[in-house]
Amino acid sequence: MKRLIAVGMALLSMTLLSCTTKQAQHFVGAAIADGADTQVRYSASQCRTLRMQCVQGDFQEWETSEKEMGCSCKKL
Repeated sequence: MKRLIAVGMALLSMTLLSCTTKQAQHFVGAAIADGADTQVRYSASQCRTLRMQCVQGDFQEWETSEKEMGCSCKKL
């Protein structure tokens, strides 16, 4: 029983750490982008919206290391 609880706690800790890391990466990416006059988004729906708004800019898409969509619009 103690071993099962320990395994469960380890899995929960790993899950929380991965969420925190992803959120931290998004926060740092957005902070850097703001300084470069660039908008950054991290989901397919947000990227579709950003693409439509990025009329006079350089729009780029990529896949993150977590296999999610990322995109940016740099104002020209």
